[in-house]
Amino acid sequence: MKKIKLLIPIIMFTVICSYGQQPVGVSGNWTLKPDFSDEFNGNLNTSKWDHNPNDWGPWSWEPERTKVNGGNLRLTIDHKNHTRAGKQLHFTSGIIRSKKDIKYGYFEIRMKGTPRHPGTAPAFWTYSIRQPVMNINGQKVKYNEIDFPEIQQRQRNVRLIDWNVIRADDKGKRTSVRQTTGGGVGPSFDPRNNFHVYGCLWTKDKIEFYIDGKKIGNTHNNIYQKHKQHLVISLGLREPFYKYVNGGREAIPTPNRPSEFPTTMLVDYVRTWQGTPSGGGGGGNCSEPAWKSNATYKLKDRVSHNNKIWRWKSKNRGNCTPGNCGRWKDLGKCNRAKNNEITGLPDGIQAFPNPVNDILHINFNNVIQISEITIMDILGKVIIQKSSDEKIVKINTSALNKGMYILKIKTGEKIYTSKLLIQQP
Repeated sequence: MKKIKLLIPIIMFTVICSYGQQPVGVSGNWTLKPDFSDEFNGNLNTSKWDHNPNDWGPWSWEPERTKVNGGNLRLTIDHKNHTRAGKQLHFTSGIIRSKKDIKYGYFEIRMKGTPRHPGTAPAFWTYSIRQPVMNINGQKVKYNEIDFPEIQQRQRNVRLIDWNVIRADDKGKRTSVRQTTGGGVGPSFDPRNNFHVYGCLWTKDKIEFYIDGKKIGNTHNNIYQKHKQHLVISLGLREPFYKYVNGGREAIPTPNRPSEFPTTMLVDYVRTWQGTPSGGGGGGNCSEPAWKSNATYKLKDRVSHNNKIWRWKSKNRGNCTPGNCGRWKDLGKCNRAKNNEITGLPDGIQAFPNPVNDILHINFNNVIQISEITIMDILGKVIIQKSSDEKIVKINTSALNKGMYILKIKTGEKIYTSKLLIQQP
């Protein structure tokens, strides 16, 4: 019994320390950077995060608006009349900014927007501070910024998410490139309702944007982002609580607290890696849903068929067989990212994705005898157990609580165990 009690914390420590060492859906040779990563367990780590930076814009940052509890970073914005630099302002909010700066990598956050709509904008981004002027292609670049993403929660469409690549010259003149999800339509989900994973791959040659492990936008880097930058998570104020005057933002008088304030965004984790993406990043993912002959698809829908990934490129909704008509774009072979697989299994067994949101896929490629598949909690309690002699097994994990589990696979006399993360909203 004493050995079992001692073993449990060791297992928990090993699982927690090993968890999250690779991005969701982006393969490559990655190394996690602790100075720009946090699981938000315990208190805010003020040795790596500044939660009281200098103010800007028609609201102010206040440390008491930044909290860590329940395993989440909680940034809150609320009404508070105050004066700053002689101007009357009406809101204060929360922010964290890395104390160190970084250039290039893969940046990932799992977060949930605020209930308030419109008027707030949860954001995950980088910007340069006190960097030297760089002469790039004949232009003097002083400032750089990447917004990946800004969840705008606009009045006309709460689902809209922006990605901005911004630079400014030594005179302060700004140039920016903006992309909005789905060409201004937005993703299929409301970012206020559930947690989603947002990521950005930033290299010297390109910048790519991801949601839940799928590439949804990109822009060429060109001259835009050559400075080191600080990593930021913030909750900003948006219209209708300010207006633009002569190119600047000015607070609209709001003497009383509006409805739905205070409001809070939640962050489960932030992780940053540096390394080399496989195939330039954004490779195919075998967890794309299989093509269905009786389904109807819309622009940019993605499916897997005949070991390839296909994207519906017609503006009209419809369907036809991928490869046999011109309305599907061939995105290449369905090479599942190794970093999205569960580790610790032999070459003949593949289990993915990890983390898993709903369906766990297990492929027994070269295994003749399959005996038993078990999912246990970290204390060893059996949660799911299934016997099968199929080559492809799918296990629905949607009823499980978020957290760490142990996957055990028995084939004949051999037993393999590995860690599994259930990542439900």
